[in-house]
Amino acid sequence: MENFVFRNPVKIIFGVGEIKKAGEEAAGIGKKALIVTGQSHVKKSGLLEKVGKNLEDSGVEYVHFEGIEPNPRSTTIDKAGKIARENNCDMVLGLGGGSTMDASKAIAVVTKSGYPIWDYVYNEDPDKKREVEDALPIMLIPTVAATASEGNRGAVISSWETKQKAGLFSDFMYPKVSIVDPELTVSLERQTTIDGAMDIMSHVIESYLTGPNNTPLQDRFSEGIMRTVMENLEVLLEDPRNLDARANMSWCSTMALLGPVNLGRPGPFPLHFIEHVISGHYDIAHGRGLAIMLPPLMRYTFRNRPGKYAQLARNIFFIDIDEMELNEAAEAFISRFEDWMKQVGMYARLSDEGIGEEKLEKMVDDTIEVYGGGENYIRSYKPLYKDDLSEIFQMAL
Repeated sequence: MENFVFRNPVKIIFGVGEIKKAGEEAAGIGKKALIVTGQSHVKKSGLLEKVGKNLEDSGVEYVHFEGIEPNPRSTTIDKAGKIARENNCDMVLGLGGGSTMDASKAIAVVTKSGYPIWDYVYNEDPDKKREVEDALPIMLIPTVAATASEGNRGAVISSWETKQKAGLFSDFMYPKVSIVDPELTVSLERQTTIDGAMDIMSHVIESYLTGPNNTPLQDRFSEGIMRTVMENLEVLLEDPRNLDARANMSWCSTMALLGPVNLGRPGPFPLHFIEHVISGHYDIAHGRGLAIMLPPLMRYTFRNRPGKYAQLARNIFFIDIDEMELNEAAEAFISRFEDWMKQVGMYARLSDEGIGEEKLEKMVDDTIEVYGGGENYIRSYKPLYKDDLSEIFQMAL
């Protein structure tokens, strides 16, 4: 286990019906909110009107910014920040899925500074990248169980002009308060629920496989989240309005990146690096991209760390591995996991999204450029060079 410092200042209000507290919580943060939403769902569902009235009843004015994309664009964030400044907003309230919440954090930064958000996200010369020095206070209300943005200090932003996508992290981007009301996820489309489940799973399985070996408590946290997601996703595919299952998924989502699960095993996250590049070029859902790339990444790298995969075979699928070689047990886990993905409609390939070989070399190069830290590889328990990444992409076609 690596050394760590744990701090998480986010106040989380969890439970069915807790959306009713949005106004009183906002009143403790600011007097005029920029409510940030996606492209239509929150408005059409009546949720925006409900939250807006709740704020007004508590004495909080608001301005609505609609139009955050599934992979939030830097230009859209800059536009929203300008609107927030012009309207003298003193807080940002993100109401929506992971992209909306990530964008809200970024909007809070640019509203305060006036600089373009991409100045903070990425520069070929790391010394020229801006550091976040302040942000408006943030409140988040997730409507999807997926990204865990409601409980952490990170955001992932896309530059559609350069076809790049990267993360931004700052303590100034911790929400002051997040309201996690599982009832808000009941109306999700089936595929959105599935994609969200993959996102949650990836957060815990990736750190499980890339972190140190001596993290038994963190491993058990991860295994618990994985099994809970698997069990409750199966329930939701049969009964989408099951509130107990929705609550379990929502709490798994929040916990996956809240902190304790991954303390002492901080990454790296090669799966996310690769997926960010794909959805930087092709506007696919983040969870879908993760589902596409996880199986080939595991199959390409498991021989470098079969023990952790074997542990998952035993603890997730209860496979008797006592008489197996480690590599055999590792492959057994991967095969069973792929079978489960197919069972729940999660398994996919790049070709299913209309992605062929035409941009593979460019995406490989971008993965190393953006996430290589100046090296000619990306970090994993097995360093992944250009030839390695090319093979993994080919396996995903």
